[in-house]
Amino acid sequence: MAIVNEAFAKRFLPGVDPLTQRLIIEELVPGQPRLGAPFEWQIVGVTRSVRNAGPRREMEEIAVPYEQSPWPATTVAVRTAVDPESLRNTMAAIVTSMDPDLPMADVKTMDQIVDESLASDRFSAVLFGSFAALALLLAAVGVYGVMSFTVAQRTHEIGLRMALGAGRLDVLRGVLGEGLGTALLGIALGSLGAYGVGRVMQGMWYEVGAMDPIAFGAVAALLLMSATVACLIPARRAASVDPMVALRED
Repeated sequence: MAIVNEAFAKRFLPGVDPLTQRLIIEELVPGQPRLGAPFEWQIVGVTRSVRNAGPRREMEEIAVPYEQSPWPATTVAVRTAVDPESLRNTMAAIVTSMDPDLPMADVKTMDQIVDESLASDRFSAVLFGSFAALALLLAAVGVYGVMSFTVAQRTHEIGLRMALGAGRLDVLRGVLGEGLGTALLGIALGSLGAYGVGRVMQGMWYEVGAMDPIAFGAVAALLLMSATVACLIPARRAASVDPMVALRED
């Protein structure tokens, strides 16, 4: 007799009744590097899939009676309504009463198992997050530098406008409008590129989608704020210059 899970039935037995099928599987011999003779197992049940190999994907599994296919190591899961750590000694006493020579090792709670399985994901997330934060900082500084240089190059133009009657508010509004328009276009194109990269990296972490509106919005707001400051400070500096002095500059 054998019991398969839903993932196994979906992959290997699509469109048929699993309970009418038989499996031929080589025997697993403890301590031997090679498989034993093939055995025929009748499928008698289908269970829900369990992510035994980690939270990323469901594994195809076959369960057979322990007495018919024994294995030196056995894993037991215990569900409890109290703190699992408080039952450690109780479970050890039960196992010892059944067989004093039977060790109970590697006792962990489900939270600990999940944390260990996600350790590599957390490290990757911290690593990529650090690089992303550095890239965001460099992008903000770069936006500020480019916008400051662009406005500084227009000092002569700004002075000419002010000499013809443009006020400081008009100068600030014009510089901010042009700078923020360019920044918004860059943010839109960058968001499309980030979404494409997110689609490629979607399977790298558990339950992480290609689009995170909160993260995308926060980055866009930071870059927009950086562009605003980058335009405002040089524009105010240029607008405060005497038009005659600005017109004399090369």
